[in-house]
Amino acid sequence: MQTCSGVVLRLRGDIREGDFSQLTSHIRGNDPILGFDLSSDGGVLEEGLRIADLTRRKKLVVYVAGECNSVCADIFFAAAKRYYAPNPKIGVHAVSNYRDIEDTGSRLLTIKLARLWAKQGVPNSVIGKMVTTRAEAITYLDRADLAAMDASERNPFVSKPEKSSDAAGAPQQSNCATQLNSSSGVTHDPPPLR
Repeated sequence: MQTCSGVVLRLRGDIREGDFSQLTSHIRGNDPILGFDLSSDGGVLEEGLRIADLTRRKKLVVYVAGECNSVCADIFFAAAKRYYAPNPKIGVHAVSNYRDIEDTGSRLLTIKLARLWAKQGVPNSVIGKMVTTRAEAITYLDRADLAAMDASERNPFVSKPEKSSDAAGAPQQSNCATQLNSSSGVTHDPPPLR
């Protein structure tokens, strides 16, 4: 999506192998990337963590348009500024292995992820929800969790409409955000994982 200030990449669907490479190819383009418009049920942990690290390094803004669960939440947490749509569903849970089972290795990853989040300033209430929620379940953040993360309820990528008058004196609205073609973001439409 093209805005007045730069490009916003829409990420929809499960995060899969190769998504990080696809995103970096967009970021290398000429237009400045402002951030991500997210709606994902999660996906491949390692790929999502790479996108989260990129989000942090580039100091990108993240807006959650729909649900943002599992590793999608890591991307949200990594943002320089966080925003969400009304009635957000941002969910966390412990890490599982590739068979969706909690084993010794995945429990260690849960602890490492909790420590990483703590280092990044994620509130203890959110970390606690992730650690105590089994891998096959989901716990959604509440308004208190979002407020503790300085997240705001609004879409930062849509400018406020400016009112102007035409020759007849009727007010008109203009909006700077416009849609680009569908190849401007990572979109997947498979069934959700969790």
